[in-house]
Amino acid sequence: MDGPQRGRLRIEIVLTVLTVTTGAVDALTFLGLGRAFAALATGNVLLLSFAVAGEPSTPVARPAFALLAFVLGAAAAYRLITVLAERGRRWFALAMVVEATLVGAAGIYCVAVAGTADPTADEALVVIVLVALAMGWRNRVGLEAGVPDMPTTVVQMALVKLAVDVLPFRTAEPAAPVDARLRRLGTVAGMFVGGCLGALLLVLGIGVGPGLIGVAACAAVVALGSARDPRLQPLAR
Repeated sequence: MDGPQRGRLRIEIVLTVLTVTTGAVDALTFLGLGRAFAALATGNVLLLSFAVAGEPSTPVARPAFALLAFVLGAAAAYRLITVLAERGRRWFALAMVVEATLVGAAGIYCVAVAGTADPTADEALVVIVLVALAMGWRNRVGLEAGVPDMPTTVVQMALVKLAVDVLPFRTAEPAAPVDARLRRLGTVAGMFVGGCLGALLLVLGIGVGPGLIGVAACAAVVALGSARDPRLQPLAR
């Protein structure tokens, strides 16, 4: 395997790890903090639509604030990456440090106010906002990384393309290469595994706060490991 291939493999592994943590984050926030997603913005839009339609058990504040925080996080990440790229500076590692800080702060706050128990509604809202900011930030960072089929926060298109990959008949579109299929499979499998891990943390009584601290640690390791990756140098704009 030559240098460029090793570089591609490293960043694909990094993005797969981030996809796993996304699944864990959404499991922790949805199951542990009261029906709101930190990363799955589509889910929050649907929850708000249920509430508007009068479904009595659907919360409004948590998905609404999570959606707003997600958008603000994505906008802030885009601004930072743009500034750094224009100055010829490395951006990915710094972006991951910011994400780790936000998620870590959410986890530490959750542990401080609730330990391994469920936080109150107001405390849960603070945690959700911090984590949704981080996941919006992560979403933009994943897009800027520019690796096809590995957005790290959603799996819809990966599922659609995987379905086409296994069809016994083909249209005019050529078959996807093996590495593209593996990236798509890694995205779907990573999200599934992450969701299982996040739910398992709650089932075992470990709690939301420690789980988020673990996610922050993963983001910090990614930041350290990717600081000088040539695939993640300043973008051409």
